Amino acid sequence: MINFLNGINCCLNFLSLEKNNDLLIWIKFKKGCKKSLNKIFLENYDYLFSYGIKLKTDTEFIKDCIQDLFLKLWKNRERLNEVNSIKLYLLKSLRRLIIDKISSKSRLIFKKTFCEKEFDIEFSHEDFIINNQRAIEIKNKLNNALNNLPKRQRETIYLRYFEGLSIKDISEILLLNVQCVRNNIYRGLKTLKNIILL
Repeated sequence: MINFLNGINCCLNFLSLEKNNDLLIWIKFKKGCKKSLNKIFLENYDYLFSYGIKLKTDTEFIKDCIQDLFLKLWKNRERLNEVNSIKLYLLKSLRRLIIDKISSKSRLIFKKTFCEKEFDIEFSHEDFIINNQRAIEIKNKLNNALNNLPKRQRETIYLRYFEGLSIKDISEILLLNVQCVRNNIYRGLKTLKNIILL
């Protein structure tokens, strides 16, 4: 299983960029520095768009949500708490905003909290960077296998291996306990292993 996980990590080739100065940028942003807002936007837009488009495939809707998120952040900046990871905070906020907009558009009243909302994430070939013929075969098998996983497993695997988030970070975004996130990832990887090794 460990060798398989290492292989998955190599195939996915995800980027996990850590911002060393998140706290400093955030403090400046909260004090009204537009350069800091611009930096936060530019450094995180691609992550937010990639994640958002996995949750709802309407590109204009996702762009609007990201814009609304940053407008809301700017408007409420003085009341925001300090954050350890801007990326994590923004992913969590975007997910919540998308759920709110979907629920208000459809005029549905959720009986359960928004954290139980599942998105139908679709993996695309652009998510993979693979160079040789054998790797392309593995990529195709992996892509098909990922798209056949249950929705919750797809979302946790996306956040873990494509966004490079920790189990704890994923549990915060999805508002699930850590063990539930681990279980979803484990079950998903076990299924992927069985399909790919066929």
